Amino acid sequence: MEQAKLLEIPEDEFHRLIAEIEQGSLFKRLYQKEKLIRYQKFPGTHISPSFYKFEEEMVADTGSPDVESLLLNKEYIVRQIQELGVEKFKRYFLFPESGMGSEEIASECGLEVSVVKKINSLIDELSIMSEFYHPSNVTSGAIRYSKVASVEKDKNGFIIGYFSAFSARGRYVIDYDRLEELKASSVLTEAKVKEARQLFRTLELINSRKDTLNQILRNIVDRQALYLESGNLRSLLPFSQKELAERIGLAPSSVSRAIQGKSIVTPSGQEVPIKHFFPRPKRFRQELLRQLLETDKELSSDEAIRVKLWEKFGVAISRRSVASLRKELNIPAARRKNKHLHKGKGAK
Repeated sequence: MEQAKLLEIPEDEFHRLIAEIEQGSLFKRLYQKEKLIRYQKFPGTHISPSFYKFEEEMVADTGSPDVESLLLNKEYIVRQIQELGVEKFKRYFLFPESGMGSEEIASECGLEVSVVKKINSLIDELSIMSEFYHPSNVTSGAIRYSKVASVEKDKNGFIIGYFSAFSARGRYVIDYDRLEELKASSVLTEAKVKEARQLFRTLELINSRKDTLNQILRNIVDRQALYLESGNLRSLLPFSQKELAERIGLAPSSVSRAIQGKSIVTPSGQEVPIKHFFPRPKRFRQELLRQLLETDKELSSDEAIRVKLWEKFGVAISRRSVASLRKELNIPAARRKNKHLHKGKGAK
């Protein structure tokens, strides 16, 4: 499986792949018994608060036939989650301690092992079908959008909340040294070691996709904080996919693949395609120029406008570019306006 192909597959297919791997006997053994695999959350992320809404709304939901089918005859499991409470649900199911198996979780939570397995199965299914339970409202031709995360603000700043538990759990951390120890002590046969290495290669590819999306979202949050804070499109700062690609050490094509068809929800509750956080330079500069001339009417020339654009917004363009943008916006030159004013005064 190539990294480029993995970046392009839709969210539901990606999450289905993760579910198939994690439900496999080899993954369970290496995660629960041998402790070779653990999860590591990305800093400044969690699962979106809307994920917990299923506790109150699932059983009554009638908005999606897929979700209705999923929850058919699962009311009992939903009630068990409600009784468990959010904190235990997070600790033992959404973000389980490394290697904790169904039997241990059942003992800690006072549940039957079969119930623990059903809760885990429900979380997996909801994560795979997150686009049905959290449908996108963005439409753009033939592009099918998936809401991948929300951005929330708390006292410590912005937090990225993923809609899928698979994403919220973060990346896999693999203990390669322990694998060699288990091989040397014959705990794992040569055949099992070979299988483990193949599995780890797949997990690293999954990590790569998760890392890429998380770095993109983190950089967007840092660069476009003013927009996320205000919801005002004029607050968007210049930011190209090429610039981001250089920052995170990827090819621009990889960034483009990673954001294709994906959207996020801003703190104001607005769903925005991720690509909109990378405004086209020309349109962006036009908007800044318009904003500048609306608020600062004392600018006397295109050169003064050029300097002010740099001082106020950090945008570096030539005087000729300023003149060109001004003409496209049908804004007359400042000097010409001044001349007209002087002629008018002299005529009097």
